[in-house]
Amino acid sequence: MYTLEEARAEMLTHIAPLPAETIPLAQAANRVLAAEVRAAVNLPRFDNSAMDGYAVRAAEANKGATLKCIGEVPAGSSFENELGAGECVRIFTGSPMPAGANAVVMQEDSRVDGDTIEITDGAKPFEHVRLRGEDVKTDEVIGRAGERLHAGRLQLLGSAGVAEVSVHRQPIVAVLATGDELREPGEELGAGGIHESNRLALAELIRQCGAAPRVQPLVRDTMEATMAALQTAFAECDAVVTSGGVSVGDHDYVKAAFEKLGGSLDFWRVNIKPGKPFVFGRLEGKPLFGVPGNPVSAMVTFLVLARPALMQLQGAADLNLPAHPGVLADPLANRGDRRHFMRVRVDAKGTVCATGLQASHAVSSLGEANGLVDVPPETNLAEGERVEVLRFA
Repeated sequence: MYTLEEARAEMLTHIAPLPAETIPLAQAANRVLAAEVRAAVNLPRFDNSAMDGYAVRAAEANKGATLKCIGEVPAGSSFENELGAGECVRIFTGSPMPAGANAVVMQEDSRVDGDTIEITDGAKPFEHVRLRGEDVKTDEVIGRAGERLHAGRLQLLGSAGVAEVSVHRQPIVAVLATGDELREPGEELGAGGIHESNRLALAELIRQCGAAPRVQPLVRDTMEATMAALQTAFAECDAVVTSGGVSVGDHDYVKAAFEKLGGSLDFWRVNIKPGKPFVFGRLEGKPLFGVPGNPVSAMVTFLVLARPALMQLQGAADLNLPAHPGVLADPLANRGDRRHFMRVRVDAKGTVCATGLQASHAVSSLGEANGLVDVPPETNLAEGERVEVLRFA
């Protein structure tokens, strides 16, 4: 049985990023850069005012001085002449600084009488002036291969004049659930039926990590149905995530069906709780991630095993869940011989609380949780201990 680290390492050796494509920046949100990006312009592009006020020569802008206002510079225009002795120009936030000016007096620090401006609080050289290129210089690297394009980086690239970016192709990931007992939410359950929810949760986790989920119809517990569903999924998608059917029961067909289609199984058990029966395999270079049918096991194994692999498929440099320290408000005890990923809720102060029953079928713990704590085997963590919280919400 593989350790978590062995399982991850084995998967990642077989997964290469998808090819790159060039797309408009406006369509690149949450995609992963395939090549570095350089600024097309300086930021700021020119010396400009950080305030509404008056562009002045700092040496003349002493408290009590009077200057003649000879014009104004609205944003988007420029002042054609050079500022002379005893002169100032009305200026607005973001407007280019006139030639000859080296400071801005805020309008709150001035008194206006026609075209005469009295300075009520003096200005120092370059006060309230944003200098050309002080933030970003032309041709400076502003995006690196492997970085995800979140809102802040999109803002940076757009400001620097970048119109297109090279990103890895977004993976399409099939999401299957197997089991004769499964019913769609809202359907009549009948004897022994349960509502299926793993596809809904897994699809959202896939979407959050930047891939595109494609949810498939429920799969009955027969070899023929399982083979047909897998064949369609691999033909249409870049990766496949299944839930259920990966253990050793008489009606668990995923591993056998996968092999009948020509797939190779790399491993199918990992030494963690919940989620020991996790399958990883490949069919024509495309990965299969088989998570258990129990809802908590499905989510946990996806987060700690399938998610890093899907991140690498996109070319991401950072494969890990976001994590931060917290302090336990409740003790956490793992009396078993497998490391246990326990569901917790952490608040804005870093207080970490367990979210109830930690069994693999207990979905109430998922509904309240926003993170996981990795508790080693045969370990008791006391109230007040510092722990690392792996965040999924």
